[in-house]
Amino acid sequence: MWPNSILVLMALLLSSTLVTGGGVKGEEKGVCPPDNVRCFREDDPQCYNDRDCGDQKICCFWHCGLKCVPPVPPVKDNREE
Repeated sequence: MWPNSILVLMALLLSSTLVTGGGVKGEEKGVCPPDNVRCFREDDPQCYNDRDCGDQKICCFWHCGLKCVPPVPPVKDNREE
């Protein structure tokens, strides 16, 4: 039972890392656009990180799968000022 729990935890950590779009590099270009699509199943990934996309796109979970999409500007939090 213990090895299965570790496997699930590692899969969740990996998927959350992939969804962020590559960390700092994605923040330089912008962030992933909001995606309100509900999926019944996920599509095969078209990318795994921003390097898989062109200069003007980032890798994001978009419409049921990882895809190269144009970034949007980050939402500024007024509480930080």
